[in-house]
Amino acid sequence: MIVDNLGRRFRNLRVSLTAACNYACTYCVPDGKRLMKARHELSASELLKAVTYLQQAAGIDKLRITGGEPLVTPKFEEFLLGAMALPLSDVSMTTNGQLLLKKLGVIRESGIKRLNISLDTLNPLRFKQLARGGDLPTVLNGIEAMLELGIKLKINMVPLRTRNAGDVLPLLEFCLERGIELRFIELMRMGHLQHSTAFKVDFMSMASLLEIIGTQYEFERTNAPYDSTAARFMIPDRGVFGVIANESEPFCRSCTRLRLSSNGCLYGCLSNSNKHYIGDLLDLPAHRLLPKLQGILVQALGDKRLAFQGSLIPMKLIGG
Repeated sequence: MIVDNLGRRFRNLRVSLTAACNYACTYCVPDGKRLMKARHELSASELLKAVTYLQQAAGIDKLRITGGEPLVTPKFEEFLLGAMALPLSDVSMTTNGQLLLKKLGVIRESGIKRLNISLDTLNPLRFKQLARGGDLPTVLNGIEAMLELGIKLKINMVPLRTRNAGDVLPLLEFCLERGIELRFIELMRMGHLQHSTAFKVDFMSMASLLEIIGTQYEFERTNAPYDSTAARFMIPDRGVFGVIANESEPFCRSCTRLRLSSNGCLYGCLSNSNKHYIGDLLDLPAHRLLPKLQGILVQALGDKRLAFQGSLIPMKLIGG
């Protein structure tokens, strides 16, 4: 087992199927241009092979499928079905939900149990302004369809002071009514926001979010798993919500996450631009591949920071 001096190891793998996305969210890309697939993206079979070897080399037992937007790539069906057949304790996915209805059949067939859906507002006009792609009714219909399948949902909201702060309470009520856990994600200093005044203008801290929520709900903090990214709060007799407080309450000292980009690079930390290419290892026999991969994993684990500092790398390129 590969462990650092803080006891951190890699248990959770996030695999970006593609860098392409059908949205151009304002906090992700600065110019409104939709992200395209990366050069030399790995195939679904290559990504599945990488996951299998990372299980063996690092003890990965949880997998999250991400993007870009994972549902836009032709690799999605093969990878999802292949991932669900692997000996993992948990497979989940993060999506913007725009294509959930079109992919309903394979999602049902796969048996996946958990999805996170990114949704920043229930206002159709504000949705268009923030996402710069897609439409709100299709996403909402996709959410209802997933609930009908019995899939456990979380909704991810990025609150922005000047854009959707007024949506915090309506979206929370929407989730509580449906038994969905809402996750507020503090704006992150990633990509174009790393050195931008826009970050300072729009950043909403966990304290400010809790102040808003406290005007309508009584809540209390509850326990979260050791390596959870979110602080969790219980609203008695209603449900729970969480805050991923990258700035206010960093979780770096207990982070177990490893990211694999669509073009075959491992990232050990969101706050470190170091990347480690493994695509050229995948054709090696296992007895040669595994020692090399373990050496790379030692380097990737050494990339982890003690506190979140942001990075110039756009989040969408390394799997959310």
